[in-house]
Amino acid sequence: MPGPGDLHAFAEALLDACVEALDTIPIYEPDLFGAPERQIISPGTPVWDCCEQLAVHVPLVGEAFTTPGGLDAGRRASRARINHVSVTATITRCVPTGAEGQSGDYQPPTPAALSAAAEQIHADGWALFNHLFNMKSSAELLTLCDEMFFDGVIAVVPSGGCAGWTVPVRAVIDGYNELLGS
Repeated sequence: MPGPGDLHAFAEALLDACVEALDTIPIYEPDLFGAPERQIISPGTPVWDCCEQLAVHVPLVGEAFTTPGGLDAGRRASRARINHVSVTATITRCVPTGAEGQSGDYQPPTPAALSAAAEQIHADGWALFNHLFNMKSSAELLTLCDEMFFDGVIAVVPSGGCAGWTVPVRAVIDGYNELLGS
């Protein structure tokens, strides 16, 4: 039965799909990791206080127009709407950072260390992109929604020793009816 828990259930479904996608990595690349142990539904944009993290949050719940151009005789139709929900998954991994050398000068991370981090992060992005696309194509991704838009994966700008990907997903989810008044 539809209700107020639907939005959280949608976020949990995306988290589960991302875990499944990331856990395919060691099957193909045994030296790389699957989903990180820290997996959360965040109440807002996730804080990167733990680099090895998979977080899902809901940045936007909005509505779409129900008539061409969005207007019905100068006003929005009041009895019908399309609920658009945006849910974003973010995978972050630790990346090497520079340090102070013995003479007090800045020493950047080695190219080998950066390349090793990039190998894991690239595998994360590619696994998410392929697995989520394949799940969507076979109608196994986010079955709670009527229509879904998978917007690919977007690289996270490395910051504070973390880098990774965001996976924005937009979906149409039916609302629920309420009995108003007494």
